[in-house]
Amino acid sequence: MKTPLSGNAHRLMYLFNFLKSLQFFGALAVPFFLVRLGFSYTQMFLLECVFGFGMFIFEIPTGVIADRFGRKLSLSLGALFFGGGFALFSLTKSFAVLVAAELVCAVGMTLFSGADTALFYELLMARGKEKEAPRLLSRYDAAGTLGMLIGFPAGTLFAGSGLVPYEKALGLVFLATGITSITAGTIALLIREPPREKDTGNPLKAGLEGFKFIFRHPKLSRFSLNYALISSMTFFMFWFYQALLMENKVPVSLQGFVPAAFNLGATALLAFSEPIRKKLGTANTLLLSSGIPGALYLLIAFVPGIHSALVAIFGITILKMFRRPLLSALMNAHIESRRRATVLSGVSMAERILTTALYPAVGLLSDRSLGMTFGLLGALTLAFSFLLRVGEDHLLETVESA
Repeated sequence: MKTPLSGNAHRLMYLFNFLKSLQFFGALAVPFFLVRLGFSYTQMFLLECVFGFGMFIFEIPTGVIADRFGRKLSLSLGALFFGGGFALFSLTKSFAVLVAAELVCAVGMTLFSGADTALFYELLMARGKEKEAPRLLSRYDAAGTLGMLIGFPAGTLFAGSGLVPYEKALGLVFLATGITSITAGTIALLIREPPREKDTGNPLKAGLEGFKFIFRHPKLSRFSLNYALISSMTFFMFWFYQALLMENKVPVSLQGFVPAAFNLGATALLAFSEPIRKKLGTANTLLLSSGIPGALYLLIAFVPGIHSALVAIFGITILKMFRRPLLSALMNAHIESRRRATVLSGVSMAERILTTALYPAVGLLSDRSLGMTFGLLGALTLAFSFLLRVGEDHLLETVESA
């Protein structure tokens, strides 16, 4: 039966994800570090290691906050911290302050992770529509990609307009992103959260148990490792597409249209995710969505140039975004409600550990050769695609207790 909280709550969730994803800095992060701050790739990725370390430290405690005190509170606080961190980025060139900003952003991101999809899934359960999770989670992700579709080109058009000096513009787009994030936090407070069983035990113990739960259940551990490993490999294209555009002399004012286009492509593909999944089967869909990015990394490693760069940028980023809701729905189906946010935070933490561990090596290798970096990422992506392949026997949807 449809509950009174159902209609508006989902619309507010879509609006929240749209505003949270309205990131004007998105296509300018690499120029921000390399041009405004004068960093090398190694320095840039070492600073991102701070962010990754913060995500690792805060992931379980913030997941417990969502499970103990409410998903919408976690989302609102996350937006406040995330927006505050971006404000710090816009105001300083001090490495020490930048480290602090990375940690503040890490708190915000971990308050988001797990809590948003947990809340969305529980709103579906309140309406008796959890069987529609793959389609509706894809729609939720599409609201986020729409935000990026607007924010990315708006940021680069402003930075390339000459209205303010380029270096100053790079700081202002970070500030604008912080403001939209804080606005998203106010939207989260308006969501009516469904009643649910709350864990009243020791918070740290609950968090650790939720994390260990992943590895105690073979199906969930396979979904989680497949998601974390493939996602950590394909994640680096969200940094390197900017480097590839700079390397191929694409004008600054046009660079934001590339991520806008691949986000539009992801939105279109997500709209057809259910027919694709039914036509190919879930297992084959997941395999293709990881194997193709691996092959595309190898393409740009051996065939440089703007055309191969654009093919790889679009293919890797679109398929990364496409596969996320499919695996999210599979993982949610295997987790009971009271620890859903904590367990999903554990999955995010696994991805963050892997990405953080790769940052220094990827930075050092990138300063030497981008081609060698793409070759390594491609080989690893293909290897994990087959080693952690999800088979049809893994797809039975049953909730297991922690």
